[in-house]
Amino acid sequence: MKNAWKRVVFCAFVLCLAIGLAGPAQAEYPEKQITTYVVFAPGGSMDSSARGMAAGAEKILGQPMVIVTKDGGAGTVGLSVLAGDKPDGYTIAAATSTGILRIPLRRKVPYKPLADFTPIYAYAAVASATVVRPDSQFDTMQDLIDYAKKNPGKIKYGTAGAGSPMHLVMEVIAMEEGIQWTHIPFKGSSPAETALLGGHVDVVSTGDMDKAISGQLKTLCVHTKDRMEQLPEVPTTLELGYDYFNDTLFAFYGPAGMDPEKVKALESAFAQAVDMKPFRKVAEQFGLVPMKMGSEEYTQFLEESWPKQVKLLKDLNLIEEAATEPR
Repeated sequence: MKNAWKRVVFCAFVLCLAIGLAGPAQAEYPEKQITTYVVFAPGGSMDSSARGMAAGAEKILGQPMVIVTKDGGAGTVGLSVLAGDKPDGYTIAAATSTGILRIPLRRKVPYKPLADFTPIYAYAAVASATVVRPDSQFDTMQDLIDYAKKNPGKIKYGTAGAGSPMHLVMEVIAMEEGIQWTHIPFKGSSPAETALLGGHVDVVSTGDMDKAISGQLKTLCVHTKDRMEQLPEVPTTLELGYDYFNDTLFAFYGPAGMDPEKVKALESAFAQAVDMKPFRKVAEQFGLVPMKMGSEEYTQFLEESWPKQVKLLKDLNLIEEAATEPR
């Protein structure tokens, strides 16, 4: 009897020891809210689409995704902050591919575009356009160009920031047409459009298509590869003879070195959020093209696009060498 009792006590001791050595079970990610930087000003397509995606994804993740605005520098300010954060999965950012592929080519940024981030998920291809006030004297892009040729430097145009694709397309047009106009950068397309309506600039090259689609602004051309379904009568830059279109993607990023399992959890949540009403409603409003590009595929896209962008800008005589090293 004593031996049997000893065996029971010994087995219980071994079991307790095993449990103690194993330690507490690892909690399932996420355990708390996820802070999400939006790198452009509130009210625009980047901000609105990120909020729509977050509203859907947090239902899947079971934790809130709290939006924090980190705008400025055509998105580079927020990305700079993200690059210095812990890669624990609780701080990510919604940003455009422009902050990785275009702006660092033209000016030095305080991060390594292809080394300091974990690309998580690309969820939309964006549209942009050249717009004017409804009462503007310019009814076509040719009207604007003819005026600019006769009045060098007089036209002031606003964009979401220096180095943005909206800025780039206007400079490509200026170079190919041999004209001069004055660039006024803002913290986002939305404040640029506000300045346009207030008469502070003459034209805006915008990445927010809601006012163009609704008719609140007059659209001279769109920067998409094909004509937009919502604006079928408006020509593209390619149709007008300019060798450029806006291939920007909206995506989520984390700091470099994120746990692959946490990335997978976010990928899964974002893949479902793309199909949910909060994002779809915003996509329709701003003319976004929903897409599903996971971490591995999006990382490959960025890696392959870098040398292509370098060549493009060199061919256009906009840079001699990349201002920022990719790694």
